[in-house]
Amino acid sequence: MPEHRDFFDDFYTETMSEMAGNFFSRRKDMEARLEGFSRLADEVRHTAIRALRRWGTFFTLLVDEEKALVFLESIGVEARAVPGLAAAAGDPWHFNLPFALTEAGRYRKSVRYAYQALRQATLDYREGSYSLDPKNPRKKILLPHYDSLMEQAASINNEVLKINSSQSPSSILAYIKTLDPAAQEREFIAGGPSGADMGKMDRDMAFAPVDFAGLGLPELAIPPALDTVQDALDELSGGIFTTRRDAARRALSYVRAR
Repeated sequence: MPEHRDFFDDFYTETMSEMAGNFFSRRKDMEARLEGFSRLADEVRHTAIRALRRWGTFFTLLVDEEKALVFLESIGVEARAVPGLAAAAGDPWHFNLPFALTEAGRYRKSVRYAYQALRQATLDYREGSYSLDPKNPRKKILLPHYDSLMEQAASINNEVLKINSSQSPSSILAYIKTLDPAAQEREFIAGGPSGADMGKMDRDMAFAPVDFAGLGLPELAIPPALDTVQDALDELSGGIFTTRRDAARRALSYVRAR
């Protein structure tokens, strides 16, 4: 066998091995990223439900949904869609009612407490909270959250675009054929796969980008800190307790921890 043929065979084998390794390694890495993303999305979804149940408690306590929404808008929070989302998330969150000497005082403090709870839960959902690292209890880790998940989706979709466009099966096969002109000529004579066949293979093997909107995760606005809105919130709860005392009492009874 001619020496140059041995060199070509070695080159062909080495190139094929490297290309196959890169092709399948990159696809395997993407599959792992997509699986990991799906698990993180489930965790963030649970955090969203936790936050929505606290929003539900807030709306339940304030009795008058429209007044609650107008109040939120007055402090810069758009939440028109939240009551419906909170209802779909399940029962409102229940808590131990704070102590107060009067019913009005207990109601006012409960509304404040519910506001603080929904704000913190929304912060945890949007920006994350810290927990002990299961691998090292002396360290803390930032838990998955909406904002980081959105960034990961953008990063994954960017990589998906690169894989689908620059490392499609048809482009790999086309390059491989250029390494063996004789085999390419034989395939041409025999009638190789058509462009339509190759296009179908690319579509069948293409990665689908992450549909972030399709995850069903609400984009909850983070309300201002309680101390910046407490006077307005107290005025709202005081007015509701005065005009709708029985409904406020029922709301307190409903959200009380069992």
